[in-house]
Amino acid sequence: MKEIKCTIIQDILPLYIDEVVSQDTKEMVDEHLQHCEKCQKEYEVMKHDLYIPAENKASIFKKINKKWRKKKVIISIVSVLLTAIILLGVFSYVLYYETVIPYSENLVKIEKQNDNQLVSHYYGESYAGVNETHPMLLEIDGEKKNVSFIFYTQTIAKSPSRNLINNEKNLNEQEYTSAIPESEKIDAVYYVDFDVEKITAGKDSWDSILERAVLIWEK
Repeated sequence: MKEIKCTIIQDILPLYIDEVVSQDTKEMVDEHLQHCEKCQKEYEVMKHDLYIPAENKASIFKKINKKWRKKKVIISIVSVLLTAIILLGVFSYVLYYETVIPYSENLVKIEKQNDNQLVSHYYGESYAGVNETHPMLLEIDGEKKNVSFIFYTQTIAKSPSRNLINNEKNLNEQEYTSAIPESEKIDAVYYVDFDVEKITAGKDSWDSILERAVLIWEK
């Protein structure tokens, strides 16, 4: 019988160790290992690396499954947290991100009551907030006047105030009122968007705001 090369035997050894070779191949490898010391050593090394005792297989697979389940739980928790963060961001944007309501003479009107209190009337469906200033002394056409600025804001979800204040009214007939502070000192009221933080930081000024404001009431 022709001598089988060691390289061929060593290629077959992994299958031989796993017992997935034919009977003829097994006998051939057995016979070769009986008289080849080099392949015997290779066989011992491979058997040590590839062989997993039957009693330990279940334990190893349990550990693998346990790690995989743990990984799946972590992935699920992270997914839930990310989803919650995204939903919270959308919720906050819809309910709390405010934009200025453009002025319209049919939407905002200033009225002076009998007690000299100035009251702002808003005739929109709803609003998120109203921003007003105390009267401040500014020069208008060369004359010093006490001026107050006001503007209304809304959110995408609008305001729940329409349900709290006017449950039974038609939305188009609703009216919201707010008192303007220190009315007795005011000479004029202007509607304009302003940011106090920008003014404090020197990025804007009341004179600049006055230039783009709309006069809605004057003494």
